[in-house]
Amino acid sequence: MRDERYAYGKLVWESLAFTGAENLYRLSTDPYMRHLIADGPYWHNYIASLRQWNMRRWNDGDDFLVDYIGHPMQGGVSGFIEIQNSPRDKYLRLSGSREYWRSRLHAMLWSTVFSTQQKIGPLGEAALGSAGGYTYALHCPAPCKSYVPGVTKYTNNTGWTDLITTPTIGTLWTVFEDFLDKEVSDRLEDHLPGVVPAKIIRGSLNPTRTVANLMRGKNPWYRDYRHRPDMAGTAAPLPSTGSGARFSGESPTPADARFELFPHLDAISLPVNTPACKAACRRLQYGPGIGFSSRLTHFVDFDSDVSMHSDASPLPSDRAGGSAIIGTFGFRSGIRTERFALRASIRPGFVSYDKAYEWSPVAGKPTPKVGRITHFTTALAVSTDLNFGRHTAARFVVLNLPVRYREARTRAPGVGKPPYLNWLSHEIFATNENWGFQTGLVMRF
Repeated sequence: MRDERYAYGKLVWESLAFTGAENLYRLSTDPYMRHLIADGPYWHNYIASLRQWNMRRWNDGDDFLVDYIGHPMQGGVSGFIEIQNSPRDKYLRLSGSREYWRSRLHAMLWSTVFSTQQKIGPLGEAALGSAGGYTYALHCPAPCKSYVPGVTKYTNNTGWTDLITTPTIGTLWTVFEDFLDKEVSDRLEDHLPGVVPAKIIRGSLNPTRTVANLMRGKNPWYRDYRHRPDMAGTAAPLPSTGSGARFSGESPTPADARFELFPHLDAISLPVNTPACKAACRRLQYGPGIGFSSRLTHFVDFDSDVSMHSDASPLPSDRAGGSAIIGTFGFRSGIRTERFALRASIRPGFVSYDKAYEWSPVAGKPTPKVGRITHFTTALAVSTDLNFGRHTAARFVVLNLPVRYREARTRAPGVGKPPYLNWLSHEIFATNENWGFQTGLVMRF
């Protein structure tokens, strides 16, 4: 059997994909989380939430279904993601062997890392949703009219329970799914070989493995042990795509380019201040820019872009003033053929003005000092390339640039009263959507 390397890169990307799927679900079902992300400062609220994290209790206030079913299933998914990226563990089936149980221990260790990030990490509940930063009454929708001081319990959604149950019960979940896969699904498929319902049942009886498979683009019933390289050292042939399309970064030849430079003209509509319009009027800003990208995996590229807009806002305000520099740095994925490419990018970054008010003007007080201010932004871009050859292409990009601005108004000071204590920032932020485009020549090397 040929030697395989541990797929560390895929382990990270598949775990990030699962993290993103979970956070998208939380965003779609939790209106207060959407409000906190839209209006609050990320780092301030994240740190404030961590400081209030209560590790002196077990229960975090969630019900049984969330703590003892949902989170263990999360542990099962993250465990299977680790297993499917191990060159040996992914081929192991349920047995009493030392190798099998050691593989599930490795999965539990990764599940522990994953669940810890999901609770207190920079992409977890403390950061996105500010779990720990505020309290609420248990089983009583706000405003809680039945609240009785000293009787009604309230929580800030923190405790040990999820940090422990996710990896431990989650590992038991993976073993139980291994049992069902071997003892139930195998026997069913023996009686119904090649029948689609048997495959569907195999995927349904292993829900966490199914999710892990989806994170790597495999069918729910896919099993690594059925695609193991033979003992002669050659792997089973991969299916042909037929169309010639490839994931972003996948090389048609070993000598294919790994890096790209993209000098371009940048045009974006920004709210600025001019002598004719002093109330943040929108104006299309032009300027030069350059992008740089490099291939990380067959699926993902590192992608970055920096552009300069001279004298974008001639007059200062607490949002804009002077020249603007826009820098964004993130990731890109998509498909490409020998003739064209279509990719999507997400790149967090900044918009920085060099001659803006450093704080908001207040009536009756001195004019604020003029200096550099920087706003957080995230570029959401779709690009298409028309290839002239292996090393050159014409590119056109359409992008949306949401920029977060601090507002002059603030919330009332203080942490409040039970059951509604709140340690989050009193500052209020607004998000402004800005559309733009870029065009230029791509140089690959």
